[in-house]
Amino acid sequence: MGDGQLFISEKVLTTPSPHLYSKRTSSWIMQQVLIALLFPTIAATYFFGWRVVLMVAVGIISSVGFEYLYQRVRGFNVTIYDYSAAVTGMLIGLSLPVTAPIWSIVLGSAFAILVIKQLPGGIGRNAFNPAVAARVMLKVFFTPWITNWVTPEPDVVATATPLEYIGHHSTTVSNEVPSLWDLFIGTGLGGNVGETSKLAIIIGLIYLVIRGIINIKIPLLYVLTVAVITAIYGDFSFIYMMTHVLSGTLLFAATYMATDYSSGALTPDGKTIFAIGCGILTAAIRIIFDFPGGVGFAILIMNGLAPLIDKHFAPRIYGHKKRPVQENS
Repeated sequence: MGDGQLFISEKVLTTPSPHLYSKRTSSWIMQQVLIALLFPTIAATYFFGWRVVLMVAVGIISSVGFEYLYQRVRGFNVTIYDYSAAVTGMLIGLSLPVTAPIWSIVLGSAFAILVIKQLPGGIGRNAFNPAVAARVMLKVFFTPWITNWVTPEPDVVATATPLEYIGHHSTTVSNEVPSLWDLFIGTGLGGNVGETSKLAIIIGLIYLVIRGIINIKIPLLYVLTVAVITAIYGDFSFIYMMTHVLSGTLLFAATYMATDYSSGALTPDGKTIFAIGCGILTAAIRIIFDFPGGVGFAILIMNGLAPLIDKHFAPRIYGHKKRPVQENS
């Protein structure tokens, strides 16, 4: 090699970036979520029986199947091995009462995968959380079939959810509401199977935080916002506040749904606004509109606002005094 000459070996491999690789692939992340979902699944199976396993299995198989068929028919690369469809199916199976007909799980999976996830372009391109959207769709259009609440086995009887007992603009907790301990453990509660044991949900939350899958700020701010608003509305009654916190889908959704990467805010400040917004909307829907199922609608509304939130709360670039503002082209 003479002076001024550039020597390039034929053995040098040139590839586009990135050149650093991590074990934190999409499939690995989704596997961790599936593991975390095992905790509420095991608890639900203990309380409601083996039909919970059937519901979860149907949700996973139908969601993965719809994604596979859609991608094969459209000639796209099959991406079922990233486990995102399995997570969606598992969430749908856990988001319904044990009395829900199997066809409702299949219908919810079809809506979540085909309409909410695949039509916009697949994982990472969906504006709304597929499982939440499916849950809300089923509740709006198929309420008579998916709101037949019963208490856990062996004494299976029809019942109302705790949120219905503290609804109707009430600021007190009636005697029909289970104790805070029962709400936390899941004893004698009617509702969706995955939300029964708050203890199991918290164990799953801790697992996801330790594995670095979710940011604790989102579920924490979400739940705290609901707690503060309900405490103020309930004349600072601790029992009234905690009944709201431990009832319904709040903890389950705050852990497994509001933390979704694709449909939530991405910027640090945006995540804060997103979580607080979910909490405000959930409390408002429960209290002002007297609608127990406020969590799903709250998350979907904030999903739709997430791009706007990120646009106005983008981090300030080092060396600049203001945040970057995206100009409309």
